[in-house]
Amino acid sequence: MKALVTSSMLFGLMLTASIVLLCSTLVAQAGVGTVTKTQGTTSPGQGGSVNMGDRLTTGKGARMVVTFSDGSTMTLGENATVVVDKFVYDPNKSSAAVALSVSKGALQFAGGKIEKMKKKDVAVKTPYAALAVRGTHFWTGKVDGKHGVLLLKGRVDVKNKQRKVVLNKPNYGVDIETPRKRRH
Repeated sequence: MKALVTSSMLFGLMLTASIVLLCSTLVAQAGVGTVTKTQGTTSPGQGGSVNMGDRLTTGKGARMVVTFSDGSTMTLGENATVVVDKFVYDPNKSSAAVALSVSKGALQFAGGKIEKMKKKDVAVKTPYAALAVRGTHFWTGKVDGKHGVLLLKGRVDVKNKQRKVVLNKPNYGVDIETPRKRRH
């Protein structure tokens, strides 16, 4: 009798694990966005699904546009690498949360329905600064060898170890000091 109980328990655990795996696969397949336009070499390619945790890349001379589930768009310039750490949009609770990590290249973000949410948190990490976005149209990337942020609409708080700058007028921007390499 003891072996039968152990077998039943093992079967139940395997069945539960299979259901959890199936559900998480279905959620991952749903995605938070889609690659709607590409030029050149990109990953994923045009029509590809974008999920939380995905690393998006563009090659030399390439561009990629991602349209998220709320209608927000993110455009990546050439030689860019961006990870979608979080994209949660819940119109029933009037809340949204977006977290992006840009390790290289330029990115432009234009908010869709998330702009109308009462509770929204849009954050972008770059190698040079953290951006807290209030009103979600901005650009970040390199210009003339410096990293910069340009506000297109809303407000962006740009912060790093050296300083904090608040951009609250459209078409205003800031160059971010890049950390100096130490000489040994």
